[in-house]
Amino acid sequence: MRSIREPARELPIVSENDVVIVGGGPGGIMAALAAARTGAKTLLIERYGFPGGMATAGLMTSFNGFRNEHRPDHVQTVRGIPQELVDRLLAAGGACACTAHGNFGPMQPGQCPYAVSFDPEILKRVALEMLCEAGVDIMLHTVFSDALTEGRNVSAVIVENKSGRQAIQGSIYVDATGDGDLAARAGARYEKVEKIGQRMMSMTLMYRVTGIPEPSIDERRLWVNGMTTRWGPGVREMDGSDATDLTVAEIKVRRAVEDNVKKLQQDFPDAALVETATIIGVRETRRIVGLYTITEEDVLTGGPQPDSIAVSSNPVPNYYGKRRFFDHLGFEIPYRSLVPADLDNVLLAGRCISASQPAFQSARSMAPNMAISQASGTAAAMCAAASCKPADLDISALQSQLENDGAVVRVPPEERS
Repeated sequence: MRSIREPARELPIVSENDVVIVGGGPGGIMAALAAARTGAKTLLIERYGFPGGMATAGLMTSFNGFRNEHRPDHVQTVRGIPQELVDRLLAAGGACACTAHGNFGPMQPGQCPYAVSFDPEILKRVALEMLCEAGVDIMLHTVFSDALTEGRNVSAVIVENKSGRQAIQGSIYVDATGDGDLAARAGARYEKVEKIGQRMMSMTLMYRVTGIPEPSIDERRLWVNGMTTRWGPGVREMDGSDATDLTVAEIKVRRAVEDNVKKLQQDFPDAALVETATIIGVRETRRIVGLYTITEEDVLTGGPQPDSIAVSSNPVPNYYGKRRFFDHLGFEIPYRSLVPADLDNVLLAGRCISASQPAFQSARSMAPNMAISQASGTAAAMCAAASCKPADLDISALQSQLENDGAVVRVPPEERS
């Protein structure tokens, strides 16, 4: 490949913070709220003009994984700030139990079924309200470009926006990009399933329609406030961290939406397309190598982790070709899997944590993703306050802080099989 040399230049440092979070999806929102509420001067960087990521721009209008989808499902394993967000959505008329996963009946504040459907427009507003109330500084319409490093430390992140190319500094950085962009650009090792002939999860374009009635008890749909969200066309064997693949995938699925809607109208003649997602839904790309990689055995046995900071009860959606439900309440997420092995001032949030593919497929769903990210943001603030590396953080203090903030840190001892 031919190349060209970019001239060196001085960049303005436009912001200095305790904690810098790159990516404003569900994980980034949780991390920012947790960091700011724990006392850190926090900046959230987001490429769109609103927060929410795949939940809003991607129209994935269901928070999945608050508890096991099948028995034993009697214990909710994701609470804390994710529950608070759902309660705020519910109060604003923007959330209901998700019938696509068999949960029926009215929701109550403080409780979530396995999955919660939400209105993405209301989520945009509620998330912004919560971030502003917490004192989070927000930089929208800003794309992460690069990470500058000094040894094992990120010294600044480089962003691009309408004001040009800029530098942002923090004591601790949180990678909430989903694809592990920050950590990878900083030189962290990562794992990624090869896209051809293996098990990389597909990409899907979501879209919303009107004209379909509210689902009855025997129908399974993503429905809220008169809108139905549909899983649209999908593509396999393409890599969501590759610009060429993303372009090919977007073109393919967008050209196929019309046929999808026409087929839908055979059952629902009044159905009409309202909008397609701003971006195709990317499920899987990089998994950053951390101090500990959550194993397949960890997932299947549900064994305890001494540094657990969250629990994933979500089934593995494509466990060697089938949907694998757990025989236990869920598996614990160790703090070590949030700490990149190669970087000293970065924490991971959301789906790019250090995990085997079965563990990743479970924990990547939005509810456990948000629980993990609350821990990331809390840990980042605590590290900034103590001037310590994430690897040296007092885990018991972190666990206590998370519990004080309402999070479920570990599987209750009485629930272990």
